[in-house]
Amino acid sequence: GAVLGKTFTLGSLTALSGVPDDGLEPLLGSLVRKEVLGVQADPRSPEHGQYGFLQDLVRHVAYETLAKRERRAKHLAAAEYLSRAFAADEDEVVEVIASHYVAALDAAPAAEDAGEVRAKAQAMLARAGERAASLGAAAEARRYFEQAKELTEDSSERASLLHRAGEMAARAGDPDSARRLLDASIELYEAHGNTHAAARVLFRLARVDAFTGRRDEAMTRMEGAFEVISGDEPDENLALLAVRLAFGYWYSGDLERAAERAELALDIAEAHAYPAALAMALRAKTGIAQSRGHYEEASALLKRALEIALANDVLDEAGTCFFWLSDKCFQRDEYIEALGYLDETLALTRKRGDRPGEWSALAERTYPLVMLGRWDEAQQAIEEFTPEQIDAGGLLLSMLQSAVEIYVERGELDEARRVFSLFSRLEESSDTQELSSYLGCRATLGRAEGKFREALADGEAAVEAGRAAFGIAAQSSKQGIVEALASAYALGESPKVEELLALVESVPPGTRPPYLDAQAKRFRARLSEDGVGYDTAAARFRELGIVFWLAVTMLENAEWLVAHERADEAEPLVDEAREIFERLGATPWLARVAVLAPTRAKATA
Repeated sequence: GAVLGKTFTLGSLTALSGVPDDGLEPLLGSLVRKEVLGVQADPRSPEHGQYGFLQDLVRHVAYETLAKRERRAKHLAAAEYLSRAFAADEDEVVEVIASHYVAALDAAPAAEDAGEVRAKAQAMLARAGERAASLGAAAEARRYFEQAKELTEDSSERASLLHRAGEMAARAGDPDSARRLLDASIELYEAHGNTHAAARVLFRLARVDAFTGRRDEAMTRMEGAFEVISGDEPDENLALLAVRLAFGYWYSGDLERAAERAELALDIAEAHAYPAALAMALRAKTGIAQSRGHYEEASALLKRALEIALANDVLDEAGTCFFWLSDKCFQRDEYIEALGYLDETLALTRKRGDRPGEWSALAERTYPLVMLGRWDEAQQAIEEFTPEQIDAGGLLLSMLQSAVEIYVERGELDEARRVFSLFSRLEESSDTQELSSYLGCRATLGRAEGKFREALADGEAAVEAGRAAFGIAAQSSKQGIVEALASAYALGESPKVEELLALVESVPPGTRPPYLDAQAKRFRARLSEDGVGYDTAAARFRELGIVFWLAVTMLENAEWLVAHERADEAEPLVDEAREIFERLGATPWLARVAVLAPTRAKATA
């Protein structure tokens, strides 16, 4: 029993000892009465009828009293018994079988058949790693792959196991370990001239590097590998490397090179029916089509990419496609639908044990929650993030924007600055999405601090950075435009306000983001002498469910009405705006509402 582990069955003990059941049962019963062993009596338990030591120390002592030769023999017997007993479902106990082979090897590493035992242990550990990975236990899977790597001298096998261990470390949210393991795998493959396998690992490493501030380094390494293998017969490794390069160039705003690499990946993937590369190539073309203003084409490509990923069980890519579909909803200001897609992403990332992916989806959810006025829910999610998670390789830009907006509009500037400081590395990023998000948030902070000149510059810079790859509909571009408009208006620079409004209004109605259309109407009303446009802007925000900006628009309308001695018309607007600001906890805005109260009272008198 001490050899079998914490729990064991009568059958397994019989097989291990060679003593028949009727000889063991009285002995086991005696040990149960003496409270050395316990037996699981709950009929609902999966361990029903199994025995186990009540004190682990007793089991340890019993185990240590066995001679190493006897211990080894019993571990091998246990492994063989479990393999026979679970022949149809060996994966259910593969971890236990592996542990017995490892223990047998440790007991006698120089035994005559040690090589055979080592091979069995290594194979079972690798299988245990794959099973753990399939169950979403990434950290456990990594441990099994690393153990398996230590039991083989074959360089190619070691490189493969290091690759899998690195993938699991990345899934577990440990980018430093992932980078170390994947680098070691690449080094082994390259040392033996297997450049294509090295490129496949580099494809995985590049994803880790892309979201941990090493995008430029990753691009340089990938281009070097691409140059080496692109002259060989095209294969899946080249397709995957090409598509990762396509994404890298797209994020940096280089659409021509992005398109070139995406087309190559698509050529190879279609010709050889590589489902993962095919889905990713279509998604890369989605981004490029979007950047060129072809939104319907982009949507069609993305939906087809998702179909291919789901049909071929490429779950990581399917999760990313759902993530991108939510972003398409962001661009159209369809936030309820966006949450639905993000829930799909969450389910897939949790199934795979992909912690950075899970954190990315949770972070992304905060943006539609903020837009829909569910600020408490969004803030609760924001406050659960740790600095370690922020640095773990997830895409958390929406969480940054949501946090800054909530804290600023609630008057908690110190908290807004604290969260913003956690993303300071983005200031130097060559990724246009990261840089645009950073600048947009800095504009929000600057405007709240009364630094209107700096906020105007940052808002315009955010728009400029974001438009290159993502267009005016990207959330960071929207944020940048609104902050630039607010700052220009505060500075009294009407020509600049007109220039920014012209930028929004130049977008064809079919592709103009409804949110920006409403904001443009709001600012047109602020510029006008007759207050025309407030009603239209408010109706648009109400239709979209964007309650904060609905309240802001109503408040500004009420202020205009009071200033023009029409306080009675302002009253219902003020009341509804106050109710919304109270629900959101938007303290600075409530103070602005309060300014109107004496004026309204005087007008009523």
